[in-house]
Amino acid sequence: MARAAIKIFCVSNTAFYLHNFRLGLLRALREKGFDVSLAAPDDGYAERLRREGFRLMPLAHLDRKGSNPVHDLRFLLESYRLYKLEKPDIVLHFTIKVNVFGGIAAGLAKTKALSTITGLGWLFINPGLKTRLGRAGYEVLYRIALSFSSKVFFQNEDDRQLFVRKGIVNAPKSAWTPGAGIDTTHFCPDSLPPRDSEGTALVFLFIGRMLWDKGVGEFADAARMVKQTHPDAEFQLLGPIDNENRSAITESVIDGWAGQGIVKYLGSTDDVRPFIRDSDVVVLPSYREGTPRSLLEAMAMERPVIATDAPGCREVVDDGRNGLLVPVRNAQALASAMKQMIERGAGGRSRMGAYGRSKVLNEYDERITIDQYIRAIEEALAGESQRQVTDTVCAG
Repeated sequence: MARAAIKIFCVSNTAFYLHNFRLGLLRALREKGFDVSLAAPDDGYAERLRREGFRLMPLAHLDRKGSNPVHDLRFLLESYRLYKLEKPDIVLHFTIKVNVFGGIAAGLAKTKALSTITGLGWLFINPGLKTRLGRAGYEVLYRIALSFSSKVFFQNEDDRQLFVRKGIVNAPKSAWTPGAGIDTTHFCPDSLPPRDSEGTALVFLFIGRMLWDKGVGEFADAARMVKQTHPDAEFQLLGPIDNENRSAITESVIDGWAGQGIVKYLGSTDDVRPFIRDSDVVVLPSYREGTPRSLLEAMAMERPVIATDAPGCREVVDDGRNGLLVPVRNAQALASAMKQMIERGAGGRSRMGAYGRSKVLNEYDERITIDQYIRAIEEALAGESQRQVTDTVCAG
């Protein structure tokens, strides 16, 4: 009798995350013969995942941005019941609350788990007594949750070293992964748009949620400075207004910038490629990232980038080669970097873009990430289940 396929759950705080960032991994796992099911809140992307052929179980009690411990306890119990009922062979956890409370639930249910630290969130960015207390509490919860994980992936080396140094995770079970990876056939090279020979009409594009800690405020301040000497330069914001986030920038603030002619707000989109194609430089002045996907997508399409010398960002930018690094929370330095990009001319920016594409192919291609997860799954299920894994992979 043929063995049943190994059952894998992939769990996130949004179906949006699974669809936009992990669809390549989900497809690859299924192609290998694994039985892949998903769990996430039933947002607008849940149906898209179902159309892809995945079973998605809605999570009713995951409060993505709240800090109510009662809600978090409900999510922990919901996850525990789900794992006991469905009996997955292994669970892949993504995003903060899923890693913490889903990780503890997996431990209680005696379910194997892999964790991916996609970013550390506002508690690890903002100063103040309240955030320090909250951070200390989450460090304790992380330490408990990650003790049940077979492998903990980090999307940048700064985060991994921080967790190891604080004793939150054991070094041998931690590993770096290049984010979700980039589908380099989907994000293809594209020549820079034709611009004024003086470079004064360049388009600088920010892609991301409209959050203060993404550096959107510094982007607007820098745009104001650059426009004093290059009035035709254009500064665009692309991404959703996330009112649930503590760091959210209100629509009225963005409308105020737009009304002054400082920035142009483009709204949100399911496909960033046309906007990258129409830009000259992609900018992310974030205070901290896991692995900044917007920069990698831009690099894959041969656009030079500007980013902060912050965890997550500094790994993807070789300063002066594929982009420029600037200090965090420094609009003046950001404006200077933007002017440097103008002065480099189309040829200089094109060379930076080509180097960025090469870096993505060598270090951040999606296939690298997929191979890491498959190996980690095989290792986690080694021993009694190793023969079943081998049979499944060979059959795929």
